[in-house]
Amino acid sequence: MQTALVFAAAPLQLTPRLRGRLAEVTDPYVVAADEGAATALDFGYQPDVVIGDLDSLNAASRLELERRGVAFETYPRDKDFTDGHLALERALQIAPQAVWLLGFLGGTRLDQSVANILLLTRFETQIVLLDEMNECVLLRPHTEFGWNPAPKEIVSLIPLVGEVTHVKTSGLRWPLSEETLHVGDTRGLSNEPISEDVKVSIGNGRLLLTRHFPGDETMQSSIVSPQSSPRAPGL
Repeated sequence: MQTALVFAAAPLQLTPRLRGRLAEVTDPYVVAADEGAATALDFGYQPDVVIGDLDSLNAASRLELERRGVAFETYPRDKDFTDGHLALERALQIAPQAVWLLGFLGGTRLDQSVANILLLTRFETQIVLLDEMNECVLLRPHTEFGWNPAPKEIVSLIPLVGEVTHVKTSGLRWPLSEETLHVGDTRGLSNEPISEDVKVSIGNGRLLLTRHFPGDETMQSSIVSPQSSPRAPGL
């Protein structure tokens, strides 16, 4: 099964850390949302399909994509979903192993960044939101998530829906042990790894796990896929 890379239009820099992360994905399926197609080309990826109303894609990039025979799926400007949302749903049509969203964070539009984060709650496929300084994933009920942290990274745990129960961490400076976090809590913000192996698990709820890499763009790190929690085998 392929991993899908979906490019949207928020500003994105191909730093050494981000380049290293992208190198972990071989033979991706690439979907671009409007001007995200220009970013994909800049990053060395040819989109398999470009989605959207195409109101922001620059003429030079469009000509290059057409020259390469890239498929376009166009939508009217008056529509019920953002180009990024449509591109994500298009990527899910191939039933990918995971989806990585790039160019969905940052920029000048706070509303779009928040809406793109909340997109993670709509789909069961593993989705990673990332840019040059951040990564985030959504933990669903009875899952454990582990990774090897980068030096100086900052880890935050943010409930997105109701309450998140049985939150347990290992390898972080301020541990949680079978705790409950509520929407609006700030208790889970700004933790620090103290081990080469960090794990977070939850019982019920939806927990956004964010990783921030302040000022050190040369480090590369990897994330281990979610696994079933011992409390709920087979889920």
